[in-house]
Amino acid sequence: MDLTTQLVLGLVAGSTIFLGLLAGRWRARNPMLRTGLGMLAAGILVYLMVEILSNTAGQVSTSWRDAVGGRASHGRAFGLSVLLVAGFLVGLAGLAWLQQRLTGMLTRSAQRRAERHARLAEVTGAKTDATAGTAVAAGPAEQLALAIASGIGLHNLSEGLAIGQSAATGRTALAAGLVVGFALHNSTEGFGIVGPLVSNEARVPWRKLGFYGLIGGGPTFLGVLLGGVWTNQAIDVFVLAVAGGALLYVVGQLLAGARRQTAQVAAMAFLAAGFAIGWGTEVTAAVAINGGTNGSAAAGCAGATTEADGDVVSGGACAPAAAKTPQPALAVADAKRQQQTAADLLHETPLAPTTDADGTRHYTLTASQFSWQLYPGRVVTAWGYNGSVPGPLLRFTVGDKVAVTLVNHLPQPTTVHWHGLAVPQDADGDPMTAPSVAPGASATYRFTVTDQMVGTHWYHSHVNTDFQVDAGLHGPLIVDPAPGTPAASAIPAVDVDALVTLSAFKIGGSETENAFTINGKAHPLAPTITVRQGQRLRIRVVNDSAEDSHVMHLHGYTWTQIARDGNPVPAPTDSNNINLGPGETADMLVIADQPGQWMLQCHILDHQINPGGPGGDGDATHMAEMGGLTTTLSVTP
Repeated sequence: MDLTTQLVLGLVAGSTIFLGLLAGRWRARNPMLRTGLGMLAAGILVYLMVEILSNTAGQVSTSWRDAVGGRASHGRAFGLSVLLVAGFLVGLAGLAWLQQRLTGMLTRSAQRRAERHARLAEVTGAKTDATAGTAVAAGPAEQLALAIASGIGLHNLSEGLAIGQSAATGRTALAAGLVVGFALHNSTEGFGIVGPLVSNEARVPWRKLGFYGLIGGGPTFLGVLLGGVWTNQAIDVFVLAVAGGALLYVVGQLLAGARRQTAQVAAMAFLAAGFAIGWGTEVTAAVAINGGTNGSAAAGCAGATTEADGDVVSGGACAPAAAKTPQPALAVADAKRQQQTAADLLHETPLAPTTDADGTRHYTLTASQFSWQLYPGRVVTAWGYNGSVPGPLLRFTVGDKVAVTLVNHLPQPTTVHWHGLAVPQDADGDPMTAPSVAPGASATYRFTVTDQMVGTHWYHSHVNTDFQVDAGLHGPLIVDPAPGTPAASAIPAVDVDALVTLSAFKIGGSETENAFTINGKAHPLAPTITVRQGQRLRIRVVNDSAEDSHVMHLHGYTWTQIARDGNPVPAPTDSNNINLGPGETADMLVIADQPGQWMLQCHILDHQINPGGPGGDGDATHMAEMGGLTTTLSVTP
């Protein structure tokens, strides 16, 4: 999806806030009605606050659960916790400070207006009434409306980030569904802003309504722009925490005003009604999102449930009717983390080791079961290392002393085999020559990295191999030559490296591999390779499927193979396709001289279809959606 389309989506999602703002043009002459409208707005904000804070706290809780389970670092979990608390404090204290500043600014503005009026009267000799030259303090209702708009704007920034990121990664249906959902939800947020301003005296000026709309809805547009090129969970947590803190401050102000009302029961009833409206619009929006994301009912799909702002992705089934089975739940924080993991792998971000006293570089791989999203509407229970499929990239250098501790949290024995590396027999991970690692146990593989190991390789389980590898127990491995050696000098210089792993799963009761992914994600979730025109790109391709071969083809280019199974080829060869059997790897060199969007795909064409997707495999009456081993090389001029 191009940038212009993304920005149009952001404009649509954010502009509906003006629908609710139109309530500011209405006069409420009955005091009880004015109170009710204010409490209705407060109820909407209470729901929004609860929803924001539960999402943010849920992301941080998930990070701690991953850290305890060995799937993420404790430092990251602690950092997100700090951002949660700091953001909440900034939202509370920042809005209090902002309101104090606004009071002073508006009061000084009123004083200046009064002084100008007095000077004009003095010059013209016009008569004025007794109050014309008196400064009037800033109205608390206006301050409160501006504070509400600021808190909602922060929340809508995160909504825009979700739309932009979905569109940028090719999830067009999901992006469109999010736009519809957010548009519905934002229409009630506008009323939440102007609710405290509705009175029997005067309508809110159009200029002021536009100002509030820009503050509350404009960040949606900005979020789409940023999300299309960049996303970060830490920023997401901080922004949402700030929004939650700001809305808590606002809700406190509204409820403090409500306590001065005599009809407390009626006020609380309006408050509950506002909460119901906030919840109801989100449920309605969730239906819109799921309708746009999960394909046609005719295809036998009942997709995952997603809240209007993407907060929860729960189990559903999107498989042929005969193969429908309940799917595991997946929180949106986990889904975001998984997308980031796939992107980090593409950019060759390795697992960080610790260093033992003797200088050994020590890595930990924790084998466990977890929910893993393959593509929209399909979540599986994967078996993998450190909570991801594939497992983390391990990167060694010749001369390193390496120790890898395998912790087994699976219900079966397992091992790690270093495919293509001549390691000592007791470190090979072969259950015929060394004991497997039993459930609940751990073992450490130790070896020294040699020249023989240089290149692109992979590691995987060697127990119940056909099942465990296709369940996700595999990962990429790169060994670099020692710096300054002839082997290092012989490697072609490149500007960009991209790691592409081709994985397979057996889903829906299939006995053969039928779901295929790039870095653990099938199209439209597979990560995109991005380079600038003229750059030299090395694509490391790893086939870590247990059974199937893949024939990879890059549109628009003839690429050059420079290594196979980690070994430099004697004479680099140009080709349009590269055929990789199970366990094989290839290093391909691309000179990015053709700007544009170029498909990278498997030319075994049924490897480009997601099982259970709309249209099935496609026929004369149904169009199959593209999926599987499909991604894009984006070459920017």
